[in-house]
Amino acid sequence: MPAANFDTMAALRTSLIRKALSYAIFAADADAPALSTPFDSNGILQTLPEGYLPVGYTDTDGVTFSGDLGMSDVESGQSASPTRSDVETDIQTAQWTPQETNAAAVCLYENLPLDHFPTIGSATWTWSRPLTPPTRYRRLVFIARDLNKTTGSAIYIVKHFPSALRTERDDEQWTRTEAITRSVTYQAYVDETLGTDARTWIDGPGWRDLEPLSNEVQSVAITGGPTGGTYTLTLSGQTTSGIAYNATASAVQAALEALSNVEVGDVACAGGPHPGTPVTVTFTGQYAGTDTPAMTGSAAGLTGGTSPAVVVTTTTPGGA
Repeated sequence: MPAANFDTMAALRTSLIRKALSYAIFAADADAPALSTPFDSNGILQTLPEGYLPVGYTDTDGVTFSGDLGMSDVESGQSASPTRSDVETDIQTAQWTPQETNAAAVCLYENLPLDHFPTIGSATWTWSRPLTPPTRYRRLVFIARDLNKTTGSAIYIVKHFPSALRTERDDEQWTRTEAITRSVTYQAYVDETLGTDARTWIDGPGWRDLEPLSNEVQSVAITGGPTGGTYTLTLSGQTTSGIAYNATASAVQAALEALSNVEVGDVACAGGPHPGTPVTVTFTGQYAGTDTPAMTGSAAGLTGGTSPAVVVTTTTPGGA
């Protein structure tokens, strides 16, 4: 097994650190369509199905998605640790605190149908607590928007609870110094049609811009028409043995793989043979996706021709 390059193994990419720079919560009654796909084939965010209402402003705590994992352990007299563990329950909830007095926020808190209220300002809003609280399932959609820091294009994270039930509501607070709040917690339940209690998507133009880092490609050309001899290539201070003036791509690859800083699979050579056709060297393996130092060539061992030389050019920068 070749020695590991820790920097390559533990690659760090700040572009993959996500924040919810802005976010929105939408709610629909159970008879509204479930969200099947929030994006088109190009990663463009699509309009939600009919029946979803925005919850509006929330407090600065945003949305908290919590999990409650229940385990069943088998304990044995011969072991200090469980000898078997199985997942029994895996529950997901979402909690948030709306600040707006809009239809979605009030209906989710009071467990009312989302069409309970007329348009804001058109008539009186009123509701009464039922003697027997109904079991009312909802469909919830949470959308966070971030930006690709390089291109400025949007990246979206969309989470859908196709069947959610109110399991907790906090105190409704009235105070002259803060907005009236109606904090709620909704638990996700399995939707029999979709076969899941939660589905998440990540896409958007900014996400499509996060293409894999390119591998460095360098081209080795022999100029001056030599008729014999050898040349050498140097990579990061390590120099190959002599490479024939008319070497094939496989011969160049073998010479590079013999270096102490190159393992089998770190380079892939194509093109050639020399001297008429350049040989391309694609850096893979431990050099994949990195800005690889440019090789240098020495033509001191080439003979014949007119001032033969080894010209190395970078055709594709790595890491871009």
